[in-house]
Amino acid sequence: MSRFDTVVFDLGGVLIDWNPRYLFRQLSDDAAAVEHFLAEICSPEWNERQDAGRNWAEATAVLRVLRNQHGRGSRPTTRAGTRCSAVRSPAA
Repeated sequence: MSRFDTVVFDLGGVLIDWNPRYLFRQLSDDAAAVEHFLAEICSPEWNERQDAGRNWAEATAVLRVLRNQHGRGSRPTTRAGTRCSAVRSPAA
């Protein structure tokens, strides 16, 4: 028997206000760099592929290519294999 009898899907963001900017703004004070990263590198298209089941090795390889195309100011990392984050590079 399951311990759960109810499941709630918050598809409209009503119960939980999820926004990747909350994380990335903690990692960078440069609002323009955060917006660039989310629009061009860790983009909605990239994220949709993750939702579709792409593995992390392929995902981070794609991010490395995009990072090199857009400059070396941030690099993708995985933490516990579950999230991508922008970390300032010493070359920036």
